[in-house]
Amino acid sequence: MNGTEALSFLALFILAVTMLLTDHMVMAIIAIIPLVATSFKYSFPQNVKKPSGGNR
Repeated sequence: MNGTEALSFLALFILAVTMLLTDHMVMAIIAIIPLVATSFKYSFPQNVKKPSGGNR
């Protein structure tokens, strides 16, 4: 995760918490959707080299 993604993740988190605290449930759900999508993106391994099996 680079700096821009971390900053946007933090901004969405703050927005979602603020909306929940001010009883704006629909806006909070809209802010939470990208947070969930981002967490799925980074929860699975990326660019993992699989063994080719060429050397016997």
